[in-house]
Amino acid sequence: MSERETMHLRYDDDFVEAAVFLCASGRRPCAPAMQIRRFHAEREKCYTVADPDERNAAFFEVHLSWFREWGLEQLLTGLLHEYPLLPGALNVLAFRQARVKNEEGAEMYVSANKVRNAMVALRMDRLERDEPLLRFLRHEFMHLQDMVDPAFAYSPHIHLPTHNQTQQRITRERYRLLWDITIDGRLTRRGRDTIANHEKHQALFGRAFSFWVEDKRDHVFESYWNEHTPRHENILALAADPRDLNHAQEPLPGGSCPLCHFPTFEWTDIPTLNPETLSTVRTQFPSWTSDQGVCKRCAEIYELAGKFELPATMVL
Repeated sequence: MSERETMHLRYDDDFVEAAVFLCASGRRPCAPAMQIRRFHAEREKCYTVADPDERNAAFFEVHLSWFREWGLEQLLTGLLHEYPLLPGALNVLAFRQARVKNEEGAEMYVSANKVRNAMVALRMDRLERDEPLLRFLRHEFMHLQDMVDPAFAYSPHIHLPTHNQTQQRITRERYRLLWDITIDGRLTRRGRDTIANHEKHQALFGRAFSFWVEDKRDHVFESYWNEHTPRHENILALAADPRDLNHAQEPLPGGSCPLCHFPTFEWTDIPTLNPETLSTVRTQFPSWTSDQGVCKRCAEIYELAGKFELPATMVL
């Protein structure tokens, strides 16, 4: 069964229009001059359609026809045979135009009845040359393949209740980096060009995990680069807690305060806290125990709250 029979292809109108104009303008060298003249002649006829909706539909039909004539559809979908899980797992694979670089990438949407649709957003300048586009598509299709692979066990939820907004952002950035490393490592072993090579990924990894000693950085990086069957839960565990603070038996430098959840290098000496401050903390956090520690900032706030008889609450 072919991809077209099991997975529907969709294109945003402005994506198809921008793509064919890229060809007609010569920025993508795929269209002979005679074909370009035919394209413009067919397009001019659309202006004679009186009804606006019918006119827009006529423009799209002309654009889509030349989109296929100039090989753009085949360019975008010709790699799908390398990702055998996608045709049977996705109901729709759609393409849209990305206006800026940080909009680019593949996303998957799952409906209430578990129907999975995917959207790939890319900037139009990627269509100017084949090889950079194919590198990008292979990488993003691998993201989608992992998302539908039961062995990867992907979950879109990376919200960690014990993390504040800054920690959530850093966790997502680390997660994306680790996932990208496993993807380009697998593509490299298949003999495919990648969006970033081993050296670039290792440099990015080194900056993201600079708090580790060099030997540990090298060992962990190579393990992810050479991972054949990565799993979502393992990537998330490292991204969320690279210092393994969750298993620490006592407060550690850089660990999160159990009250405000911000990382801290300044822990309070619990025996020095007065009984009123300890009572206030225990009232607000019944499950807190002294061996979990408390950062100096929280200790000062709760101490002041007790002195001035204010409600012991903090706005974080």
